[in-house]
Amino acid sequence: MDTYELLNIQLDNFARKWNLRRLTPITVIFGKNGSGKSLLLRKIRNMNTENCHYCVPERAGNIDHQPGYISEESNGNRRAPASQQNLATDYRPRVMTRITTFFSKRGYRGVTSDNLIKIQNLIDELLLDFKFNFTEDLPHFELRRKESNQIINDINFMSSGETQLLTLSLDLVLICEMWNLQGTKGTLLVDEPDSHLHPDMQQRFAKFLVSLNNEYSCRIIIATHSTTLLSALGYHGNDCTSVIYLSNTTDLTATPFDKYLKKLSTCLGGHALMGPLFNVPLLLVEGDDDYRIWSEIPRHGKVHIAVIPCDGAEILNYQETLEKLFASILGNVDKPIGYALLDGDKPLPNTSQRYIKFLKLACHESENLYLTDQVLSQLNYTWETACNRVVEESKNYGQKSENLAKIKLLDKRTDDFKNIINEIAKILDDKQLTWAFRLGKILGAERPKGQLEDYLGSELMKELWGEKAVTPVTRAHEVM
Repeated sequence: MDTYELLNIQLDNFARKWNLRRLTPITVIFGKNGSGKSLLLRKIRNMNTENCHYCVPERAGNIDHQPGYISEESNGNRRAPASQQNLATDYRPRVMTRITTFFSKRGYRGVTSDNLIKIQNLIDELLLDFKFNFTEDLPHFELRRKESNQIINDINFMSSGETQLLTLSLDLVLICEMWNLQGTKGTLLVDEPDSHLHPDMQQRFAKFLVSLNNEYSCRIIIATHSTTLLSALGYHGNDCTSVIYLSNTTDLTATPFDKYLKKLSTCLGGHALMGPLFNVPLLLVEGDDDYRIWSEIPRHGKVHIAVIPCDGAEILNYQETLEKLFASILGNVDKPIGYALLDGDKPLPNTSQRYIKFLKLACHESENLYLTDQVLSQLNYTWETACNRVVEESKNYGQKSENLAKIKLLDKRTDDFKNIINEIAKILDDKQLTWAFRLGKILGAERPKGQLEDYLGSELMKELWGEKAVTPVTRAHEVM
């Protein structure tokens, strides 16, 4: 970050102005289809076509050499007309022909110079199954599949993802090299590079973009709606990476890729985002014990949730980050696609909850759920016999003895048992399961009922387990 100022850009957008603030070396424009990502990037490019290069989102054509493009690829002003729309039907041949343009600009000095080897290595790190080489003769490149040593000169012998990685990477690195020849540090505008790319390819491409930034000191602005790419850029780019959540507002301030976004985008990039799309809600929980409880529940197949731990009180920051993220890619929804679960002693926040709704337990906290009649019965205790056993064994627990001996004075729903819950579980559970794991197994096995249902609370029960089935009344004359 030391060599970059935080960039502010003001753009005219018909009757309004876009104000982009605090752009970092790598900035992600994150938004759903139709939100204006492509228009925004082209507006930035049109401010300086010589030193801004725009890579269109729909890239077509074959990987062949077309001499007619050599002159057009020589500078940004000549390249710009070919990328005024989302689709460039001749994108791939233009990129491959740019190799000849690059050779012409640098002068022919052989194909073993350091900068050409550097480019070859960057391409090879992306295309693991191929070997890319520059050659002395036209078209000045050769691509071979490693396994068969077959020369590839047609996209029909490559997957769509492989074709995208080859042409995207060459497009961007050649532009950087041409800027380098003229002593320019330009801006790469990359529009939805994730198209046709498997998550593993997206991760490698993110690392490639960060390498370009490090090698050429170029600024990079990427438009995407892929949480996988977002996560990978944050991981590889760290403090150099920020995000703009594209929405209806015209004042767009980049948000640093902080620990909340890093953790959430990593979970979502690992396909937890598929959960909300298929009616599997996200569940944010406050601490490690809560995570142990709630991550155990889906294993039993009765409740389907994707659980994300949130470091205690910082659950508020995680919820706020998800609200911004989902607002950028999902638009309006009929109901929340996830929940943030608070202990019963905490107030419900008065914040935006369109996507992630706050819920709270109807008891003090999760430890109290372990003391309900339904859980104790699994251990062959009632509350009374459990208290008697704890008092009897309390003398064996050192500094905790006094608190354990007073268990009968506590209200098992509203009092705080956090300091002694582990000792209680050791005393009561012959199998010596941790209290959180035992509770998770019981919650997952069947719909909670009785006191356990009551402590969870009606709203939480409704949101995660659904409405309780009503048992039909059987009339006496219908019984045969």
